[in-house]
Amino acid sequence: MEVLDKVAMITGGGRGLGKAIALNLAREGADIAVLGRRPEPLEQTAREVTALGRKALAVPTDVADSSQVAAAVQKVLAAFGKIDILVNNAAVLPHSIGSQVKIEEMNPFLDSTDEQWAEQIAVDLTGVYYCMRAVLKPMIERRYGKIITIGSLAGQNGGYFSSPAYSASKAGVVGLTMLAARWTGKYGININVVNPGPIKTEGASFTDEQIQFLGRTIPFRRGGEATEALGVPQDIADAVLFLASERAAYITGTCLNVLGGQLMG
Repeated sequence: MEVLDKVAMITGGGRGLGKAIALNLAREGADIAVLGRRPEPLEQTAREVTALGRKALAVPTDVADSSQVAAAVQKVLAAFGKIDILVNNAAVLPHSIGSQVKIEEMNPFLDSTDEQWAEQIAVDLTGVYYCMRAVLKPMIERRYGKIITIGSLAGQNGGYFSSPAYSASKAGVVGLTMLAARWTGKYGININVVNPGPIKTEGASFTDEQIQFLGRTIPFRRGGEATEALGVPQDIADAVLFLASERAAYITGTCLNVLGGQLMG
């Protein structure tokens, strides 16, 4: 039980990576609070956590709203008395993912709208800052905390089927993480990023053409075909569990790339 009796707060915990992370931490002994904009998926995740024998709390929250984030943190503290682990997972994915436009005809940079830029930056970058800021004070008071943000390959190499705002926000959370880690390490707080590569989730529905393309860029695969090169949510959930555990007690301010060798070095 890697995180026995710890309290973990996961944003975007109603589906996809967030749900996989929540259930994985629960199986390893953590009580779970899940945040997100849609109540129904959050409540379903909470029910599944409870079925695993752990306490659960669903808190509908828009992480792009600082007042909602602050209120959510207070609810979690009132319910559990502490927050040991924060996983910043909530994100607005690139609108180009799942597009039926041929790869050679795509131009995500020019196709992005002002509204898409504003929404993605608000959730994917500003929301991470709001959540970090809200939990850091109680973590500093206890001189303990683990903060893990879900980044992306797009924040390191620009991505393949990303959008300007998504790539910029995922690069931004790396700088944010390093700054926060530099100034909070003296309080025993570890802050890191997990960078997924292409993952098969309900939130990112790649076209067959995109999967074939991406598969050719990934050296590691679980089978011989390019379609078997993409990762699965459990890959990311296990990386988060590692960084949330005491096995990673001397790791802070860094990125853990979970992308099958798509980016090396």
